[in-house]
Amino acid sequence: MSLLALHTPGSPAEGVEDEPGAGATLRPPACELLTAWVLLLLDDASCHGYELRGRLEAAGVMTDTGAVYRVLRKLERDGCAASSWETSEAGPRRRLYRLTARGRRALAANATRIAAARDDHAAFLDAHARARA
Repeated sequence: MSLLALHTPGSPAEGVEDEPGAGATLRPPACELLTAWVLLLLDDASCHGYELRGRLEAAGVMTDTGAVYRVLRKLERDGCAASSWETSEAGPRRRLYRLTARGRRALAANATRIAAARDDHAAFLDAHARARA
């Protein structure tokens, strides 16, 4: 299972079937994981919200545009991102987002938490495999 199809609170667990024959569905990433992805992509390069959504999709992260803009607004309120308006000859002004020093620290903290969760999941899967062997 990809990290991008993580179980979200309040939804059935990935791979758990409500009825025989029902298949697991891919869900958008939890808000914390989406935030981590946005921080990572902004660390790579400043971009507009629409462009960021395309970069998320290219990385295999499927989410709606509204969720991306909510994360961007929260990151900006928290001082993790900053934005400025950019004029365009071909269209309307667009907001360009960039990562701040605080955002880089938040990215590092998110990576540490995600790695710890990965290790916890791996330990469980190893114990599960041993119990089934």
